[in-house]
Amino acid sequence: MHALGIIGILLLLPLNVFAAEPYRIVGRSAWGADETFLYVNGETTSAVANTANDKTSEPDTIPQRQKECEEAHRLYPEEFSVSRTIRKKGDRSYRWPLQYGNDVRLLVLHHTAILNEGDDRSSEEKMRSLYEMHANGKGWGDIGYHYVIGPDGRIFEGKAGGDYVIGGHVYCGNIGTVGIALMGNFDLELPRQAQMRSLQWLLHRLQMRYDIDPKDTVRFHGRDLPPVVGHRDLLSTDCPGYYIAEAMDQIRSNVSRGDVDASVTFPNPKKGESTGLFTARQKSKKTSPSSSSSGVQAVGATTITGQPGGTAVFLVSYASGNRAVSRRSRIATVTRSTPRIGLIQEMGGGSIPVREDLLLPEDLAQRSTQSIRLQITLPTDPGTHTLTIGDVRYTLLVKGRRAHTAEPQGQSSMQQPTHASEAQHIRIRLSLREGDASRCTDIDLRKLKTQYRGALKCIELEGKPAIINTLHLEDYLAGLAEEPDTEPYEKQRAFAIAARTYAAYYMSEKNRKFPGMPYDGDDSPARFQLYKGIAFELKNTLWTKAVRDTAGKVLEFQHILIKPPYFSSDDGRTRSPEEIGWKNFPHAAIFQSKSDPWCKGLPMAGHGVGMSGCGAKGQAKEGKTAEQILMYYYPSTKIERLQSGLSP
Repeated sequence: MHALGIIGILLLLPLNVFAAEPYRIVGRSAWGADETFLYVNGETTSAVANTANDKTSEPDTIPQRQKECEEAHRLYPEEFSVSRTIRKKGDRSYRWPLQYGNDVRLLVLHHTAILNEGDDRSSEEKMRSLYEMHANGKGWGDIGYHYVIGPDGRIFEGKAGGDYVIGGHVYCGNIGTVGIALMGNFDLELPRQAQMRSLQWLLHRLQMRYDIDPKDTVRFHGRDLPPVVGHRDLLSTDCPGYYIAEAMDQIRSNVSRGDVDASVTFPNPKKGESTGLFTARQKSKKTSPSSSSSGVQAVGATTITGQPGGTAVFLVSYASGNRAVSRRSRIATVTRSTPRIGLIQEMGGGSIPVREDLLLPEDLAQRSTQSIRLQITLPTDPGTHTLTIGDVRYTLLVKGRRAHTAEPQGQSSMQQPTHASEAQHIRIRLSLREGDASRCTDIDLRKLKTQYRGALKCIELEGKPAIINTLHLEDYLAGLAEEPDTEPYEKQRAFAIAARTYAAYYMSEKNRKFPGMPYDGDDSPARFQLYKGIAFELKNTLWTKAVRDTAGKVLEFQHILIKPPYFSSDDGRTRSPEEIGWKNFPHAAIFQSKSDPWCKGLPMAGHGVGMSGCGAKGQAKEGKTAEQILMYYYPSTKIERLQSGLSP
């Protein structure tokens, strides 16, 4: 056969046809991918966009990378085209629809930033953990990388979908790129030569597969780039770590020559940096703003006691001082007495592993505070250990038998609300009744009686100090203290949907409950809803689960949010708005008087309009679902997904 014909056939073959030892690609089934993660199972459908999907700032503080992405869309629209989208497989819907690009131009290198040293898990275990973190921890439904290379050199198939499927690894640059991650933290440790050889082999084969000339340059979003780049070449990040970044020219050269077995020589550690693992880096970097009132502070006790391998949740607070601090800023160095101390922090709508720095979950205005929820996994070695976060030192007393619930480091069981994909960045602003000082300067936001998620700021309002809590709507709902765990779970789910709808209704500009005020609601049940922050959430885990289970769900009538009243009890029937003097109540026909036999014999407690607590409880005990309960009290409505456009 003609040589050109042979090459043509080879280019049509899947990559693993080439995978003779010592190089091979381990397929998803071989490393144990749980394919059920891919599909919707009643939970929120994930929306891992290929463009600016991280709208976590207020409209006047749009992140720079989002602005740059929107500009790239405007200037290079052809580079964002998608050839096809697959939303279902049979009768199952994908959480992350499979999208396919028209070509592949760049191969992008990453590191997982999780140390290999001191982690005795197998590469397959690490791969499954990484997959679970992306698919469920981040809510994507799959891993974002196309390939992952373990420290032993094994290459794992990542994102499902095959050739040209679009991943989720470089924010605005996912279309037209393939993401390859190497397990390890290459700011702190050297890559293994086995990883480098496998990487070079994979890059060589991908260049053949996608007809990429390794000696040419690629025009990408208006820039001329080599076909193999690091994550940091496309976005402001340390990834793929110092040692890989400094060796990129060697890697490109070896791949260009086809010398995939060549070793890679790495640079010496950076001047002034410790070569030991698990010690704080000495390089200069931005941490907390210089101010006597800024920095991280413990919330509660600094001694944590538990079983070997057990977990615990605790809080720290961060004060911004005299200047604003942006999301994901490094606010404290984290050091451990042993690498087997796992740590996870909340970050916006999800959670991430903490390596050597604690990051700020949300943008924070000057002279404001933010509570940060952390989950620690205690080491499996009994004894006394330490964890230091900034200037706060925690003593870990590990004793007793090993916990049966011990999880591999990097996995999270934080009971944190999962935000619906469309509404995950909607924030609500609340006025809190805490603080009795006459001036904001006399209020220490880190010493309030109650701890709150999100950001706190004191402002002067009508000559008096007002504490404003800005947080995700789903986090707010988790702290609502109206349906404790003593109530049936389906009743809790019904009230979670109704309470979310009520809050969202008043967040709309045309329905403001407090017009002209810099907040949407307050923590008073007489005026808005009873909100008690993190303390209630931690004590009522079933309520938190009900919020997560219904994330983003609201009640609508003909695609318009309703204003859903609810109350405690009636005497056997609900009341109509007209009966109690509510004139021109929106969608009044929905709330006409209904028989409420589950409440018969009880006194009237509340206005009597809409859903009763006693009726919802009675129906839940009879086996009715939250959806059935809601349709009884709010007929003609539909349960829909809250849209992010409602954000104030």
